[in-house]
Amino acid sequence: MMDIPALSSAELAEFSLPDGAFRVGARGYRVVDGDTIKIMSGRKSPLGEDIVALRMRFRSIAAPETRKTGWTDRPLIALNADPNRFCPGRRARDLLQKFTRGRDIVISHGRRFDPYGRLLADICVLPGRGASIEEAISLERVMLAKGVVDRFGSERVPDLHPFGDNLLPSP
Repeated sequence: MMDIPALSSAELAEFSLPDGAFRVGARGYRVVDGDTIKIMSGRKSPLGEDIVALRMRFRSIAAPETRKTGWTDRPLIALNADPNRFCPGRRARDLLQKFTRGRDIVISHGRRFDPYGRLLADICVLPGRGASIEEAISLERVMLAKGVVDRFGSERVPDLHPFGDNLLPSP
């Protein structure tokens, strides 16, 4: 059984990027869009806003952009006719939120960053409380299988269970 360190809230507040893989609890991160997750520091700014410790992007997938709601959309939204309802980017974000809601995630990385300063990482979700790291499921594989994202460049997509493929049934 592999042992992946879980970051405590005190460690998130003084965040420095650990080597290899690390685990973040369900309350320690937020989904930004279909391919970006931010790790929260657990601290507030002087204006009362949550402070982000790290922004991460999936290494091997890209999600469509999420259309921003503008002031011209407000009358339609008030009539329950949201013009963004069928936005592919929103669908990807909503699906990622659904898969991660209330679950710990495991991040593994090679200390590479994109031009926007986001850590390029493989991100897995643990299927439930007390789940072992070998049960972690690749979110990249799941999002690709659901058809809401595309491959990103020539990066290799991680296995479905990157920390323990022995869980898959024999062919």
